[in-house]
Amino acid sequence: MATQLAAGQYLGATTRRVECGGAMLSEVLHRQGRALPPHGHEASYFCVLLDGGYVEQAGPTVLAYRPFSTAFHPEGLFHVDRIGASGARFFMVDVPRQWSARWDGHFDAALNAAPGFLSHDASLLLARLYGWSRRELVSVELLDSAVCELLGDAAGTRATRETRRPGWMNRCVEMLHARIDAPVSIAEVARALDLHPVYMTREFRRCFGRTVGEYSRRMRVRAACRLLADRGRPLAEIAAATGFADQSHFTRLFTAIIGCGPGQYRKLLIET
Repeated sequence: MATQLAAGQYLGATTRRVECGGAMLSEVLHRQGRALPPHGHEASYFCVLLDGGYVEQAGPTVLAYRPFSTAFHPEGLFHVDRIGASGARFFMVDVPRQWSARWDGHFDAALNAAPGFLSHDASLLLARLYGWSRRELVSVELLDSAVCELLGDAAGTRATRETRRPGWMNRCVEMLHARIDAPVSIAEVARALDLHPVYMTREFRRCFGRTVGEYSRRMRVRAACRLLADRGRPLAEIAAATGFADQSHFTRLFTAIIGCGPGQYRKLLIET
């Protein structure tokens, strides 16, 4: 029989918790691989995998997480999980039920949605929120704004855009992901797609709400977040592996997006 867990309760070891305005931000650790019994949660929540591996199944939906994969779980959704052989560490943000009264049904589509991965922007926002929580910088106003933005992502605004985008746009995104170790050349991508650069950049921004360059830089910062969990890897090497000109450039952009430098963020990630 499936277990229903109370708000803020998880099957792993909760190593840190911050309460803010009725919401709970928790860091949850599984030290070794194992299969978890079927269970659900009384509160909706967002989660980002900080380190390790994890596979989740809810009905026919199977999600295979890698570090900094981000997902939303509506309340009461039963699922079964398998923790990877090296364990797993998560950052969870519960969505208080009483907060929904303020939203006047605006996020009902998200609160009742099937589980699924969220966008790069959602991953980066949760990464930033994790850094804030570890440094005790979270306020009710900040958290409310972040949760609204995350729910907007989960409501499917970006997913709807993706289902309507042309085939060349999907190929463009694939090319950006394949070039994680180098800055994007708009002219090169447009030429490969047989498109005019002005048309390509205009349509890309209309679809994603960001320029090609902005999208690429944020994607590379997310990749850097994954690499920072490897404590033996020098920051300069991570900067090069994710396409930044040098460590100084990497540090400036990482700080602008995540809210603290990569060295400080690494310390947060490796301190269990």
